[in-house]
Amino acid sequence: MEELFDSIEPGEVVLSSQDAMFSYANHPLVHFYENRELGSSFMPSNVMQASLYSALREFPLLLGHIRDGPSGQAKVVVDKHDLNLPEFVESESSIHFQSLKDAQFEWSTWPRGVATVGPMTTPNKHGTVKLLNVHVVRLRDNSGLILFCNIPHFILDGFGYYIFLNHWAALYRASISSGSTSEASRVSYIFDRAFVDERLQGRRRPLEKQVVDILTTSSLTSMALNMLSFPSQLRLVSLGISVNRGEAHFFRITRESLDELSSLARARTSDDPAGGSTYALLAAVVGAAVCRAQSTADANRGLLAKAVSATADTISGLFGTRPTQFTLISMVHAHHCLELDPGSCYIGNPIILLPIQVPAKHLAQAAGEESLAGVAAQVALAVNSTDAPLVGEFVSVLKNNPSAHVRYAAYMSSATNKLTVIDERSYNTRGMDFGGGRPAWVSGIPWHIPNFVAFFASPTRDGDVDIYISTRPRVAEALVQDRFFAKYAQFLF
Repeated sequence: MEELFDSIEPGEVVLSSQDAMFSYANHPLVHFYENRELGSSFMPSNVMQASLYSALREFPLLLGHIRDGPSGQAKVVVDKHDLNLPEFVESESSIHFQSLKDAQFEWSTWPRGVATVGPMTTPNKHGTVKLLNVHVVRLRDNSGLILFCNIPHFILDGFGYYIFLNHWAALYRASISSGSTSEASRVSYIFDRAFVDERLQGRRRPLEKQVVDILTTSSLTSMALNMLSFPSQLRLVSLGISVNRGEAHFFRITRESLDELSSLARARTSDDPAGGSTYALLAAVVGAAVCRAQSTADANRGLLAKAVSATADTISGLFGTRPTQFTLISMVHAHHCLELDPGSCYIGNPIILLPIQVPAKHLAQAAGEESLAGVAAQVALAVNSTDAPLVGEFVSVLKNNPSAHVRYAAYMSSATNKLTVIDERSYNTRGMDFGGGRPAWVSGIPWHIPNFVAFFASPTRDGDVDIYISTRPRVAEALVQDRFFAKYAQFLF
């Protein structure tokens, strides 16, 4: 610990307008490790902690405090005399790893309290936002270990999250093999937020009108949030999500099913509507299925719920979103637009929002194959057209509208006829090897913001995709019963 304090240099990083877009969200992921050799010393606590603090020496950003910055932007202030040390908790469970494995890691079989924070960034009772939360759960008979890790999204994106965790694992392995972390290679990354401005300087082309409307149109909700301090905003948004939380489920689409979906989409057009993109196919099949499930759930609501929904739809109309349209929002990583040198990675949030609108009635009434090709083509066109000028304009609009992140939060909470999708398959989860192999399972937590989807590379077989879907409970019930979706997506839990 003393080496950590001695090695940290004071400094501050003003978070970017892109970071602010995700200032309310966490990265709460859970990793399951099996003690295959059943050795008595499995990921020992002293080495885990020592290697973690060694990793933090190269990621001082995670030891800072969130403070108010210029023009309403937050900044991270690192003060070696007042470090924001991570929350590191250890516990033991009477549950055996094999029991979790036999249940396919279904949430109801987990020990209680695995996730020490939820999906939304929230200050603790002292008013501090921890920038790293770790919970190590040791399973019965030393059969394995559960590792929960959370980093607020506005500090690091998903790539940065795993660059840090993989470096921690590399330092752990070096310490176990040689007794020193000096043999582990240093990690290379870019966290200077000015880097994005430098790479995108002067490169602009117009955004879709709906994107501009989302980022620039105020509402009563966004104006009320904007009057609060940043910690108060975090508490209020977190409270709102906890009341209106989404119920999460996991599905799996195998590579064979992906091939079938691709063939089905091509049969409807003269070429490949997804442009070879498995993401476009996945987003299309999941988005259409959620829309159909939502329509079924809405039809079964009571009068009061319908009245509340109508009010929300009216508010949503201020943002250019019509209740008759279902909006599928792709959160696309734009690292490729930054022209990074080989081996380098920017770990901020170079993410752009790409919404497409589809007539909700068409998706609700059509069989899955009727909507698949059209939606996949729209998604593929939006994603494949993402270039540096488009990202440059997105960043410019954000910078010219300091309250854009508050407006985006208000927009996402204003109506139910939208779905946010992100592809997390490119994150390097395999690098999280603490000497006994990569995680047997990587999972989100049992609840999240509603209308959220994430794609994970399945740890069971290359090419399979595990799909994390968080929706309102009634929508989840209808989704499981959707015949087209069930034909290609296996319900896990």
